[in-house]
Amino acid sequence: MLVRLSANRDEFKPVAFRPGFNAIVADRAEESTQQDSRNARGKSTLLMLINYVLAGQLHKTLKPLAEDGWEMTLELQMFGGTVAATRSLAKGGKSLIVRTDGQARAVFEPYLVEGRIALDDWKTLLGLALFRLEPDVQGSAGGISVRTLLSYVIRTEMPKDPLKIIAQQGATSSREHVAFLLGLDWKVVHELAAIKKGLSQISTISAATREGLVATFRPEKDLVLERAAVMHEIEEWQHRIDRFRILEDPNSLVKRVDELTDSIARLRDDAVVDQRMHALYLESLADTDGPKSTPLAVEALFDAAGVILADGFRRQIDDVRDFHDSLLTNRRLFLRSEVTTIEQRIATRSAELDRLDQQRDNALRTLDAGGALDELNALRIELGEAEQRRAALDLQIEQARDLDARKQELKLEQSTIRSDAARELTISREKLDRISDRFTFKMRQLYGKDAALTVAVDDAGYLFSIRAAGSGSTGVDRMTMFCFDLTMLEEGILTGHHPDFLVHDSTVFDGVDPRQRAGAMRFAQQMVAQTNGQYICTINSNDVPQEVLGEDWFQAGVVRTVLDTEVGGLIGRAF
Repeated sequence: MLVRLSANRDEFKPVAFRPGFNAIVADRAEESTQQDSRNARGKSTLLMLINYVLAGQLHKTLKPLAEDGWEMTLELQMFGGTVAATRSLAKGGKSLIVRTDGQARAVFEPYLVEGRIALDDWKTLLGLALFRLEPDVQGSAGGISVRTLLSYVIRTEMPKDPLKIIAQQGATSSREHVAFLLGLDWKVVHELAAIKKGLSQISTISAATREGLVATFRPEKDLVLERAAVMHEIEEWQHRIDRFRILEDPNSLVKRVDELTDSIARLRDDAVVDQRMHALYLESLADTDGPKSTPLAVEALFDAAGVILADGFRRQIDDVRDFHDSLLTNRRLFLRSEVTTIEQRIATRSAELDRLDQQRDNALRTLDAGGALDELNALRIELGEAEQRRAALDLQIEQARDLDARKQELKLEQSTIRSDAARELTISREKLDRISDRFTFKMRQLYGKDAALTVAVDDAGYLFSIRAAGSGSTGVDRMTMFCFDLTMLEEGILTGHHPDFLVHDSTVFDGVDPRQRAGAMRFAQQMVAQTNGQYICTINSNDVPQEVLGEDWFQAGVVRTVLDTEVGGLIGRAF
């Protein structure tokens, strides 16, 4: 518990604390005027100084004291002895001067260098002594912080939610630290928060992927379809490269193809002429293939007239007929010879056309499959680019599959941890119900209404909830926090996860009906008297109900009274 707060300045009057109930009261002096006030008497500043010595940050309002070289000394009981820690307000106070006695001396000895202890080591020992917080836990990123725990013990802020130390505190931090104070496995909250964050990130990436906002992430089905198209393209390029033949002079091959084409064209033109001549000769040959002895028209005429022809004249007609037959025979021989010649020429030309066509086809295939070396390199570049696209797609497919696999792993891990947490919660139900009953009792005594502290498990770990009838009113909210803190003190004294002292700034009583204020102070006095704990509060005398102000336990608990006429209030200096 806290023993004494002092400074290296005479104007500051030391404050000595005692076991049980402690009150620092701002009172009105007999000679005070209407211009004097019990507010702004340094009550909150006093708590800031206590927090600072307990490894807290220097509040900006304390900078004038730092500039004047102030040092604050807080004596407290820890490790079975008394420890006096002195911290300078100047330059951040990276180390403290420590004096120890009793069993505490042996604990501090390894950490001291010429009587000084580093700030981080001081935090470590505070966590171990006040909360049984192991050093490795304090050192873990995003884990339990001794300073956050102390903010539940020394309340200078009064957020609406008593489960938080300030309104802006994150849900994960609140859950972790309340779980620790209640003796639950705070790592469940830490692990599930990390899983929930991972799932949230995956959901964000998936949503962006569906919307096409992330170029490197696309649905797997789209990627696989595109990969199939790229693979076909790769096969085509590879096939062309495999068939490619490097030509030393591709231009001469093109010239050769052109020459072959011209030759083929001429041969085909000649073939057309021969085909026509062949058809004409065959037609003429058919006309000459009639009967060999066809009577001449003149002879038939004389026969019809009954004229007897002389032998000489008849011989002349026979000679004419023989000549005519000989002429037809010779014509048929000529025609047959020409037809045979044309047919031979057609056959020879057809063979030549086949040969030239084959040569041209071979040349065209060579040109199609080959070329110069730079053409082959161009093909290889195209193939390389296609293979790069395939590799990129393979990577994206792997990422998409890994993302889905990671999502399933996280869900399985989340389910497993939730199940383990639910089992632990079942085991801890008796203790948690006892804590809830204590909280409920205090709230019922103050307001005669129901209130409860409940614990459940969700995807973010332990879910703590405080319900109180009439919540939303400033007074009820402040007393809900008061009862919660007092319950944590009562339970913490038993478990060691809470120091045996609790400090409240006067704002905890703002807006609270005098009857509830009186009840709350009596609760605090009775509880610390029964548990040998320590309760410290700052308050204005006019906020103390008359029936409490006159009671002996309250008068005995006033450890410092500051008058509204005192220069500088509790600090002894106006700044």
